[in-house]
Amino acid sequence: MKTSSVSRLALALAFGVTLTACSSTPPSERPSEQTAPGTSSRPILSAGEAKNFTADRYFTAMTPDGAPWKPYAIRLPEKPDFVVGAAGTPGVTHTSIQAAVDAAINKHSSERQYIAIMPGEYEGTVYVPAASGSVTIYGTGEKPLDVKIGLALDSEIDPGSWRRLVNPSGKYMPGKPAWYMFDTCQSKRAATVGVMCSAVFWSQNNGLQLQNLTIQNTLGDSVDAGNHQAVALRSDGDKVQINNVNILGRQNTFFVTNSGVDNTLRSNRQTRTLVTNSYLEGDVDIVAGRGAVVFDNTDFRVINSRTQQEGYVFAPATLSNLYYGFLAVNSRFSASGEGIAQLGRSLDVDGNTNGQAVIRDSVINEGFNVAKPWADAAISGRAFAGNTGNTDEKGNLQRELNDNQFNRLWEFNNRGIGSQVVAEPKK
Repeated sequence: MKTSSVSRLALALAFGVTLTACSSTPPSERPSEQTAPGTSSRPILSAGEAKNFTADRYFTAMTPDGAPWKPYAIRLPEKPDFVVGAAGTPGVTHTSIQAAVDAAINKHSSERQYIAIMPGEYEGTVYVPAASGSVTIYGTGEKPLDVKIGLALDSEIDPGSWRRLVNPSGKYMPGKPAWYMFDTCQSKRAATVGVMCSAVFWSQNNGLQLQNLTIQNTLGDSVDAGNHQAVALRSDGDKVQINNVNILGRQNTFFVTNSGVDNTLRSNRQTRTLVTNSYLEGDVDIVAGRGAVVFDNTDFRVINSRTQQEGYVFAPATLSNLYYGFLAVNSRFSASGEGIAQLGRSLDVDGNTNGQAVIRDSVINEGFNVAKPWADAAISGRAFAGNTGNTDEKGNLQRELNDNQFNRLWEFNNRGIGSQVVAEPKK
């Protein structure tokens, strides 16, 4: 892990403490001033509308006959199945995380497998393949920074360079569980590997659990402000839980997809993820992709030292026929720069996309563009248009929250300097 990234994390947390100390009633502690319907630049949900956007709704099944997901807190065993650490350390079964993952998958067990990681820095990728059973990977240190998993990976490098960087000692080989994941990328014939192959930690495991870790793509500011997707964590699995994890990078830091084993996006699958008590950092599209993801008590920090001109937290690529994409609740948003950062934008990966996200009951601090908190769509350039609806003869607000003529990026009951609703000029 780069020292600069750790310092930013420490400074961000320290800055939050300073804000609290300097004012008897800081903006983050004042009641929300957001009222429905908001503006076309910043649409605000009413209390009645907000009832549609809770974790339970996001964790419903894609099909009517499917069972909803009701996650419970991650439970750790007294003794893990595998322990990763330095050679010769008592209790250690493997010296690399990938070797422990391979061993867990090779058990072909339907029982959850637990992998404990001892404090240290683990350089290189980790691939967790689809399997009959689920895997829990957790750090044994006192805090997430005690276990650091990292590598500098750029979506813009060629497949040959990518192959040498990701697999220098042959840890991915035919016959090993994660070979198919590596092979879909190393066999590409394109000039660059692309975002789908730029992840340091990539999982296709249903039921994956991660706890008390730091996962970082260390590419950081070593590249220019152009398109350099550098994913720290990518997850394609359903019913995934992430707790007390730092996810650090720049562009597309946390990438959630519904891809199958062929490494392509699907239109008939919705993955569900719960992120709690965690910290995410980046500049462009910090959280991106296709799936239903709920963030609870999580910190988002926009660091635009690389781009200078832009910064986005969310980039949902939600299918138009699905109602739920990203939800942030009881969380905190902050950004560097003078009103440059924006809360997000739709990621229009195809003609069937209308990204969906809600930020509610959260604190939006300094650095965000209050006049235009949501940006125009990525790829298509579709202009942002919030639905402010109409009022009936009784004064009741009427609007269709999933009207595809509008964006589906909403807020409710947020506080802080960056949550202000700016009146739009009269036309």
